[in-house]
Amino acid sequence: MKNLKMLSAVALAAALSFSLHASRAHAMDLQHARAQKDLSPALQRSLQDKLSDVAEPYFSEQDEKKAKGQQYIDLQQKFEYLPTYGPHNHLVVSCKLGGVEYDPAKPGTAKGLATGKLKYLVFTYALDGKQWVSVAKPKWESQNLGVAGAKQLNQNLARGEQRKAAMEKAAQNRAAASAAAAAAQKAADRSGQ
Repeated sequence: MKNLKMLSAVALAAALSFSLHASRAHAMDLQHARAQKDLSPALQRSLQDKLSDVAEPYFSEQDEKKAKGQQYIDLQQKFEYLPTYGPHNHLVVSCKLGGVEYDPAKPGTAKGLATGKLKYLVFTYALDGKQWVSVAKPKWESQNLGVAGAKQLNQNLARGEQRKAAMEKAAQNRAAASAAAAAAQKAADRSGQ
C-alpha cells in the first residue's frame, strides 16, 4: 500500500510538472504566433502582376537567342514562390522562373538538343505594406544534370512531341468525321424533303 501511495505521488508530481512546462511553452507560442508558410492567393496574384512586367525582357532575350541559333533557356510561364518570414513577420519571397537549356544548332527535337542544364532566374521581393519591393537584382542559378540527364530530357521531349502530334492528328480525324457526318445528315435531310 505504501508503494502504491509513493507511486501515485510520483505520477501526480510528474503530471503537474509536465502540465506547468507545457502551459508555459504554449503561452510562449501564443505570444510569438508563427507566420503562415505559403502565400495567400491574393498575395500570389499581386506578386505575379509585379513579376509579369519584370520578367518579360528575359522571355524576349531567350526567344532572340533561339532565333539566332544560340543556346537558350525554355523558360516556363509559371513562377515558383519560396516565402520566408523574418522578424515581425517581414515577408521576403524568392521567385524562381526556370527551364531547360537547349542548343537549337544540334538537331534532335523541335526545340533543339537539351544540354543537360536546368537554369533558374531568381527574383527576390519583400512585401512593404501592400507593395512588393525588389530586394536584389535578378540572378541566374544553374543545375547540371550531366550527360544522362540530357539524354533523359531529350527522350522525354521527343516522346512529348510524338504524343502531341498523335493528339493533333486524332483531333483532325474527329473533326473530319464530324464534318462528314454533318454533311451526310444535311444530304439526308434534303433528300427526305
